[in-house]
Amino acid sequence: MTQVSPPTNPIAGAGSGQSTSARPRRSTRARFAYVVLVVAVLAGLASLGASAAPQRDPLTASLDQLTTGVRFDLVRWEIDALTGKVGDLLRNPAAGLSPQEADTLVRDYITAAQRAGQLESEIELIFSDPATTSPDAATAGQRAELATIRSQLDEQASTVEAILQGQLSQIVQREGLETAGAVWPPPQMRFTEPPQLLVVSPRDRIQRLRSVDLLADLDTAGRDQLERTVEEQDNLSAYVTGIGGYGVFPTMVVDRYGLPWTAETIAHEWIHTYLAFRPLGWSFLQGGDAITINETVASIAGDEMGQLLLQTYYPDLVPPPPPSANQATAAAPADPDKFDFGSEMHATRVTVDEMLAAGLVDEAEQYMEARRQLFVENGYRLRVLNQAYFAFHGSYATGAAATDPIGPKLERLRELSPSLKDFMHLVSGLTSAVELDQVLAQQEALHAGTPQP
Repeated sequence: MTQVSPPTNPIAGAGSGQSTSARPRRSTRARFAYVVLVVAVLAGLASLGASAAPQRDPLTASLDQLTTGVRFDLVRWEIDALTGKVGDLLRNPAAGLSPQEADTLVRDYITAAQRAGQLESEIELIFSDPATTSPDAATAGQRAELATIRSQLDEQASTVEAILQGQLSQIVQREGLETAGAVWPPPQMRFTEPPQLLVVSPRDRIQRLRSVDLLADLDTAGRDQLERTVEEQDNLSAYVTGIGGYGVFPTMVVDRYGLPWTAETIAHEWIHTYLAFRPLGWSFLQGGDAITINETVASIAGDEMGQLLLQTYYPDLVPPPPPSANQATAAAPADPDKFDFGSEMHATRVTVDEMLAAGLVDEAEQYMEARRQLFVENGYRLRVLNQAYFAFHGSYATGAAATDPIGPKLERLRELSPSLKDFMHLVSGLTSAVELDQVLAQQEALHAGTPQP
């Protein structure tokens, strides 16, 4: 993709060269009416999953009981977050900032958030080390620094969120992904720790049967205990994992992984809210292939939009392009002794699929545990590697833990689409893997110039 020059002021609106202070502002009455409309529609959307979920069955009832006291309260979070966003929209915290000021504020915030994440990891390691006799004393300095940084981040979060929302809005407009001429839904996001996720799969196959939102601060001991308790049920595999974002409204995004990751994640989660108003989003509630298609589309489009956001506003942070085939051939051969997480994880998934298909459940679980230990030995601290792990990570069909052909098919569909807008138009109407095959066949035929049946 070509690098795009940044607009004069992303906060002032698309195509505006004026400063925010010089441009007429929407009246408070009109802005409030807009806020009420957005909140009413999207708050109802946020509760759609619960209202449209299948009726309670024995497994759902059992999981509800087992997660009592550790489930995440999404309704309460939505009330708090929407209240905060109404206040932000009314006071417009990024108003009056120059492009340079906005740039500096975002970069400084993300850098501080990364430092906070490092401190949290250091503190957790010290507290988990049995050789540390007084972890409170040993972490006093880190905890004091962390408290200072967190206070600073709390003060700046709303402004940084508003800046990034404005920047993403302009990318949406530029790519033609508006709805009836407006950016809908508006890219509202909140820097927060999303809930952890309990994923349940059968033992004899890899399938995401259920998932339950859990408290964000559930510790390792609590995760281990819950997994063991769920697995005491008949033929179940369980995995509790943290997530980097959550496509509710406003979307939840973790702030400690750097600006390139943040840009792609806020775009990824916005794609989920965009699809929620379209057949592909509605099909998410069906489970199965619909989840994989949704997550993979969000990954493909979110990565592309995140890269566009970086190219436009933070061009120095754009990663270098992958080497061409000729460059890769001319480069020094790869170290055969170097551990490659992606290829090793993919090979693990392929072997597990084969073993489970042959009915070798116990053997597959023994194999996965041996492979987990291999990953740990090579610096990848996997706490769990089981059927539920693959059921979760495999839903992102372009990832190493996936073997589903949906990923390559969607990537091919994007290659055949002249623009991101065209790609999203094609995929947003999908509801199944069968429809994906039909659309891909049509596009392949058009690309080849053959007549359509």
